[in-house]
Amino acid sequence: MQPALAAPNRCSHLCMRAVARQCNQMKKILFASLLLLPAFVHGQSLFDRVKQKAKTRVNQQVDKGIDRALDGAEKTVKDDNAPATGAAPAAPTEASAPKALEQPGAEPAFRSYSRYDFVPGADIVFAEDFAQDAIGEFPLQWSTNNRGEAVTIDGFDGKWLRMFKEGVFVSPAVKNLPANFTLEFDVVLHLPPNTLHTNYPQLDIMLLALEAGADKTRKFLNGQQHPKAELELMIAPYPDDRSKISIETHDDRELFFSKHGRDLPQLGAYVNKRTHFAFWVQGSRLRLWINGEKVYDLPQAMPTRAAFTQLAFETHNSPYEEEQLGYYLSNVRFAQGAPDLRSKFLAEGRFATSGILFSSNSDVIQPESAGVLAEIAALLKENAALRVQIVGHTDSDGDDAKNLTLSKARAAAVKAALSTQYGIDAARMDSDGKGEAQPAAPNATAEGKARNRRVEFVKL
Repeated sequence: MQPALAAPNRCSHLCMRAVARQCNQMKKILFASLLLLPAFVHGQSLFDRVKQKAKTRVNQQVDKGIDRALDGAEKTVKDDNAPATGAAPAAPTEASAPKALEQPGAEPAFRSYSRYDFVPGADIVFAEDFAQDAIGEFPLQWSTNNRGEAVTIDGFDGKWLRMFKEGVFVSPAVKNLPANFTLEFDVVLHLPPNTLHTNYPQLDIMLLALEAGADKTRKFLNGQQHPKAELELMIAPYPDDRSKISIETHDDRELFFSKHGRDLPQLGAYVNKRTHFAFWVQGSRLRLWINGEKVYDLPQAMPTRAAFTQLAFETHNSPYEEEQLGYYLSNVRFAQGAPDLRSKFLAEGRFATSGILFSSNSDVIQPESAGVLAEIAALLKENAALRVQIVGHTDSDGDDAKNLTLSKARAAAVKAALSTQYGIDAARMDSDGKGEAQPAAPNATAEGKARNRRVEFVKL
């Protein structure tokens, strides 16, 4: 079972992962003797960890979720020491992911992103939707120290990486990522009712700057290599208003910035739904949005001496059984370059964006497109004489004729959104679609397909 918050001023937790794997039984004995110590220790000695935890609880007035987590730790220790019973777990199959999450609910409404000012970078440099991966298998390009598999979930588009608890999951390297970049991805948190009165698995989201080399990811997973720089967001989720989020950054294993124990009450409303994360890193500045709401805007949180190379997730332990819950990931996109839609359009008479997103095989605009649409609407309002043609484009997946029809429908949907949501006169806009006929990049890669799924604005 995990603490809701990680302790500040810790050494790198990566070394302890390797120690934990090699000395698991010794840990259980030590934990049993210490009774209430959580089952995962972040890089300090046991004595220092207990002392720091006590200090943190006093200073931060730890919420009821932490108290229940500590109170339930003894049960976790007993469970860990109990002899195994029953049959061995079944081999991973598509059925290991619930085909329909409990009460998945509706997607976030477009209007709920009315204050969303995130605009993705101009050029997509990495994209991952697991479309190429076989159901029930771990994605070929990713790495882990535990178990994960590609799955589909009823009511949600595409494929997802299911991340089982007590695992670290690392993306392929993102090449040439500059100091100014954006990152987006979708997560589904499937949590059961809190019948055990204890914590759900903590979810850590990490940006890593790893040394170059073919074995860097394996060494990181083994605790043999430490990131030159690291961002770690620690999320303690609950299906009500008690969720919390903490942040730490490290520069060459030294603590660079930390902020622990921020309340995240809105996360409970997103349980069993698609939750969209959006990061914008500009040098030392970090901004984070979760489902359209700005959670952080930190001007000096990010170390800048090393370029970030990979995205990673860590799922912690919990008394809940594996099949009672699930953490799912998809639609990862890194993009670089500061977006400057206005000057580009005024100077060149056209621009294209991949930041207007649609549901799969649909013209329904996803709500996280609101930041880009707001920028375009502001441009049109400031230049009242401008008339534009909106042109939809698709990737090459599927039937040519259907893609052409879909691209036209998507362009028409953008025109309608600008008119009805942002007050732009529909007479100033025409719409058309080119399907897959004018690719901006080869369709051989996920990044190329993501670039080709774009909307273009042309001055008339």
